[in-house]
Amino acid sequence: MDMNDRAKMYLEAFYSNADFPGGLIHRTALGQCRLDGSLDSLARVDQLLDQIREKIKPKYGEFLDVHANQNFLYLLCFYVGQVISKSSGKPVRWLSYEDMIREIPDNGPFFPSNFETSVTLITSRGAFFVPLRSITCRLFEELGEYTSKSVKFSAEGFV
Repeated sequence: MDMNDRAKMYLEAFYSNADFPGGLIHRTALGQCRLDGSLDSLARVDQLLDQIREKIKPKYGEFLDVHANQNFLYLLCFYVGQVISKSSGKPVRWLSYEDMIREIPDNGPFFPSNFETSVTLITSRGAFFVPLRSITCRLFEELGEYTSKSVKFSAEGFV
């Protein structure tokens, strides 16, 4: 499936309260975040990720082994792109890792293939962004960058 179609599918499933194949963890908490497409909602996403990190203390590898957890992270990723698009008034384009390397081969040495780079976006101005990186850094203490990585701050640079 094309990443743009996948993004649309995830967001439509969330907003229509439809089922996610493999489930969606923290769905109630996501609803409480008031994901309204605003930049301010990304501060609420930061707060949610902080709460999960502090209360549940998820471990990166174990967390990613569960499909419902991956769906949660992908949904947030696609949501960040939606906020960037809405705030800038311009569309974003989603790329799989393979598509990104085909389109921007020089990124290979700087962006190795891993979960964070499995979905990337390009803004209408041609700026390249890896939303999953700021999301996972905020969520997982063992990545060591969460205190300085804000999903909201990272996204604002692409508006």
